[in-house]
Amino acid sequence: MAMPESRRTAEQPIRVYAPSRGNLALQPEAVPATRVAEPARKPIRKPQPAERPLVDPKQQRRTRTLGEIWKAYRITPKLLATACVCLAAAAMLFMVKRYSRIAAVQSDINKLSGRITEMENSIEKTNVDYMFSIDIGAAHNAAREAGMVYPDSGSFGD
Repeated sequence: MAMPESRRTAEQPIRVYAPSRGNLALQPEAVPATRVAEPARKPIRKPQPAERPLVDPKQQRRTRTLGEIWKAYRITPKLLATACVCLAAAAMLFMVKRYSRIAAVQSDINKLSGRITEMENSIEKTNVDYMFSIDIGAAHNAAREAGMVYPDSGSFGD
């Protein structure tokens, strides 16, 4: 259902509150034509320069103190946060350095323990060789007890 073109103009828009297929507001006879109020236009003003109070030249050139600067820029929280971050980083570096030194010392201890174990094994091997070795004097005495003698020149077969 279209609205006749004679009633629809840009100057007289029709207000519709809840459009739906069965709404009576869509029918041109049910809704009276109403005008929408245009917003009031504000006059354009040119900005006026602000009046400056007369100030003594000595006060005009006054430098701010460190406390005023800190308050203006809120330096204290930033400085504290930076100090905390630096302190945490230094603590972490200290811990890493300490653990690396501990690891280096532990590595040296392990190398020395390995060398000590090798030397103990070498000593044990030498002791076993010594215990199972026979000296020449003991072998000579054992041969005499068994009745063995050195051969003479005539005991060799021709």
